[in-house]
Amino acid sequence: TADKVDRLAIVGESGCGKTMTAMAIFGLLPGNCHAAGKIYLNGKNLLELKPKEMNAFRGKAFAFIPQNGSEFLNPVLKIKYQMFETFKANGINKKRDMRAKATDLLYQVGFENPETILNKYSFQLSGGMAQRVILAIGLSSSPQLVIADEPTGNLDSKNSLQVMNIIKAISKEKLVILVTHEVDLANFYASRIIELQDGKIVKGYENEPKESLEYRL
Repeated sequence: TADKVDRLAIVGESGCGKTMTAMAIFGLLPGNCHAAGKIYLNGKNLLELKPKEMNAFRGKAFAFIPQNGSEFLNPVLKIKYQMFETFKANGINKKRDMRAKATDLLYQVGFENPETILNKYSFQLSGGMAQRVILAIGLSSSPQLVIADEPTGNLDSKNSLQVMNIIKAISKEKLVILVTHEVDLANFYASRIIELQDGKIVKGYENEPKESLEYRL
């Protein structure tokens, strides 16, 4: 449940079913896939919701952080307008309120000068900056559950550590599920780890997160 703030990691090699599991939780399984079992979020079985119900529920309850954030940003639209569109979808329409919220969210994800980011285009951002902008946009709807699918997959070690520290901070208030093939990331982040192999859960165990994370380049 989203009100129990555990840090969960889903771990496994490429092709084991991690992303498919994340998609099932997010309610975005391909049309030819049928999930068996039940997926509950705050008492709702997500697999029983009709598409319109799931879309409405997803918009309020979920945020999905993809592996490569820059691919999900519009290259011809300034960051502020992309964030404003998300705010409008959540009932915030006054320009002053939207700008204040955008500035606050960008500050939360580590930008010391958010105003400079608001006026940039995505192609002017580094990979780490783009990933943090996607994090900010994901948090704009105040989701109960955040799913981060290989969020450091395209980042160097410095940016990976920064993004993971931000995700770890977010998880103090929200349920954040980390999907990764990197065991070191899971050990650094998660209080519970689920291991997948060939589409099946092979192990689930409690974890004592490490205080620091070192990468081998």
